[in-house]
Amino acid sequence: MKLFLKIIPIITLFILPSTILGQSEKECEVIIDSAIQKMFRKEHTKSLEMLIRVKSVSEQKKWDKSNFRATNNIGLNYYLMTDFGEALKYYLEAYDIATNMPDKKHVMTVVNNIAVLYFQEKNNKKAYEYFLKAYQTAKENNRNDKAGAYAVNLGLVLNKLNKVNEAYKYIQEAETLTKDDPKVNIMYKMALAENLYLKKKYKESEAIIDNLIPQIQSSDENENLVFLLLIKAQINEKKGDLTSAKSLALQARKLSPNINNREEVYNYLSKINAETKNYDESLKYKDSVIIANDSISKINNSTLFNNGKIKFEMQNYQFELKESHQRLKDERKIFYIIIASAVIIILLVLLFLYNNSIKYKQQKKITQLEFEKKQSDNLILTQQLKEQETLSLLEKERLKNEIEQQNRQLTSQALTISSRNDVVEEIIEAIVNQPEISNNAKLVNSIKDLKIQLKSNNQWDSFFKHFEGVNQNFITTLKERHPDLSSSEIRFICYVYMNLSHKEIASILNISPESCRKRKERISKKLNLPDKINLYDYISAI
Repeated sequence: MKLFLKIIPIITLFILPSTILGQSEKECEVIIDSAIQKMFRKEHTKSLEMLIRVKSVSEQKKWDKSNFRATNNIGLNYYLMTDFGEALKYYLEAYDIATNMPDKKHVMTVVNNIAVLYFQEKNNKKAYEYFLKAYQTAKENNRNDKAGAYAVNLGLVLNKLNKVNEAYKYIQEAETLTKDDPKVNIMYKMALAENLYLKKKYKESEAIIDNLIPQIQSSDENENLVFLLLIKAQINEKKGDLTSAKSLALQARKLSPNINNREEVYNYLSKINAETKNYDESLKYKDSVIIANDSISKINNSTLFNNGKIKFEMQNYQFELKESHQRLKDERKIFYIIIASAVIIILLVLLFLYNNSIKYKQQKKITQLEFEKKQSDNLILTQQLKEQETLSLLEKERLKNEIEQQNRQLTSQALTISSRNDVVEEIIEAIVNQPEISNNAKLVNSIKDLKIQLKSNNQWDSFFKHFEGVNQNFITTLKERHPDLSSSEIRFICYVYMNLSHKEIASILNISPESCRKRKERISKKLNLPDKINLYDYISAI
């Protein structure tokens, strides 16, 4: 039983921008796109005229991609006009162009189109050979999207050749490769349904068909719908439900899009009516097959006649195009002579102007040199100023580092004094608590003198004298800005200025870190500092 197969030739749509004298390659690409639109509107004569013109220009300019597109779509025009011989001629020419191009993706496009022609001629072995070549080329170039479509085509052709196991291998592979393309995915499911039917897995095949029919009805793809209805009719026939089989075949007859497809439906209706012993109806459908064949012959004859007229028009157009090219060459020669004469005249005028302007240029050059010298002097002066500024910055940085170093030494000295006094106090406390010491009046007086010495601020006065020497005018400026600060608060601020931690300041003042933090907060409030301004940041700017 013959089944329908819808395989659409692939149209190349590659664009490579480039511009040259005359018609640019980009303009040729635009013409090709316009010609393709006219082709699908069945304006084949106009489409072919445009494509032949582009082909002629592309051959002269050696634009392989534009030449390939034009040639391939000329073949597609003839394919849609059912002139398969002429279509094959141009497809083979497009194939020769594609094989000489570095990008082999064009090869698989035209090979697929050739396979479609063989399929339409019912030469399934040749169709399989070219579909396989297209599939292998797609695989070699990592074009999985194209490989999926070609795998579906291989599955459908192998179904025709009744190589169902080999067909199933390609159909299975197409399942993952066609997920992103809904139309090709539908074709994969159709091929799978046919394959399962040929394997006599009727239930699985019918489940796929029942799922597909609503999708195809919504997309108005009658040819695919007829394909599925005939498979389902045959499944019902195999199950012995001849009434359902006949009903499905009648639905397919109503939906057959053109007379070429009806022959298949009429043959099946004749067969099913014969099986139900409705011989009159069977004979009527046999007659319908004969009538359909006659109609097809008439249509083909009419098509051949129309195609002949189009070919004559195309040949005449090509002849006119050659004459036009020759006229263009002659006109270009005249144009080049005029251009050459104009160039000579312009060169003479330019030479004259050049000689007159040479003195002016020399004078201008002298003025420019004087100006450049003045600029150079200014640049040297600017550079010297920059160097002086850099030296000043370096000196300032050196002084800053020295101050920081001396502050670190003062910090160390303050911590040492504090630590030493703490140790001495601890020792005094330990000695005083001894009974034998308390009975010695002379020793008790010496200890009192030592305590008085510890409370003396002589060492701290010396420390702050050194601090003021390192950080000149800091304390003076601080007192001028905030005269209400006490000496202990100024002392605390000096420790903060030296960037001592709370713990280090607490050790020096013999207080807890928490008390140190609170004292810092009180001083900040006394200085009326906002919450967002840190005490250290403020005093560092003094």
